Amino acid sequence: MKMGQHDLSQEALELPEQHKRQKPQKPRPLTIILTILALLALAHFIAVNHVDSPPTLDDTRSCTTLLHNTDYTKVIPIQPRTQEMEAIQFINAEMGGQPAVLIQINNKGPQQKLDVYIYGCSLQHQQPVLNLFFKQQGIINGLLAITQANTLSIGQTDTTLPSDSSSILLLPLQQNVFQEYAWKNGSLYQTAFPGLYPVTSRSEAEALQDEQNHGQALPWTDPLQTASQMAEDLFKWPARQIHAILRKTNAREARVILEREGTRIEVAVSLTRLLQQNKNGLWWVTNAQTPGISLDQSQFGTPLSSPISIQGMINPTRAKVTATLFNHTLAPVHLQNDGTLQTDMNGQFTGSLAYTNVFPDQPGLLLITAYPDNQQDPTAQGYLLLTNLILG
Repeated sequence: MKMGQHDLSQEALELPEQHKRQKPQKPRPLTIILTILALLALAHFIAVNHVDSPPTLDDTRSCTTLLHNTDYTKVIPIQPRTQEMEAIQFINAEMGGQPAVLIQINNKGPQQKLDVYIYGCSLQHQQPVLNLFFKQQGIINGLLAITQANTLSIGQTDTTLPSDSSSILLLPLQQNVFQEYAWKNGSLYQTAFPGLYPVTSRSEAEALQDEQNHGQALPWTDPLQTASQMAEDLFKWPARQIHAILRKTNAREARVILEREGTRIEVAVSLTRLLQQNKNGLWWVTNAQTPGISLDQSQFGTPLSSPISIQGMINPTRAKVTATLFNHTLAPVHLQNDGTLQTDMNGQFTGSLAYTNVFPDQPGLLLITAYPDNQQDPTAQGYLLLTNLILG
């Protein structure tokens, strides 16, 4: 390598003097164009990153100051004789960390209706401006809470339940419909509690866990008992035919296999201590399903209005495939049809579930079953799938 460098230098020394002193070349047009394009791209990058950058500490302080100093009696129309405003509560943690306030308006009428408002802030031309993020009015006997998961829970009386519900065994809070809202992508959206049983809402779950922590012995501290009781309440299996096997357990999760004696059906049940991972933590069923059946749940993330379209796949079977809806009290919803789903030769099932007189936007469950007639074929496999949804 050194030899090559030496020869090159010698050759350069032997060049005529006029070649050593060449005039500087003018920039080529292509170079100029590329330079301009690079500068424009840099300017665009700076502009985009300036717009999309998160609020600075000064921006947050400006919004906090605005939300703290605003006179909300001039923003929210209030009837002084029949309404009163509760204390304003900052809920930054529940709104993705950005400044926000929660305001409750209590109505003094017989139904004690509640109005809920959530205000946030945005910067327009470097000035903080008040924004309404959420509003819900006329909540009958309204209950409002911030859950342990930093979500907003709104409860109200279910006016569709029978006035005399003595024949229905309900937990105290099951008289109410609870709607849970979580912050995502710049807005609040209704979300479903992941527990399917023994209750379907986070507010009810937290209340049960609180009762257990204060000395009231509840049956759901044991995963076997929880899964077996679910089979009685939801699957309508006779207690004497239920055989439960604990396959896995740790501080947080458990797996139970439910067998119904006299049939070829085994349901894999997943349970989770959703709220508290110790000996007092209650178990919630989070999944219950046999192999060989699946359901398209791509539309289940938002409230579903009647009629609900159902489709999925099941191993070829001669058994009738049936769907059952449960409301927030875990009682079956009356369907306008019998819940039978149509199945083709490939195992695809479809159907539509129509219902009326259901309190809107409540948590619910969907159960799909295919129970063979044992008298025709005692070796035939049974299928079952349980999942949650929001009844719109």
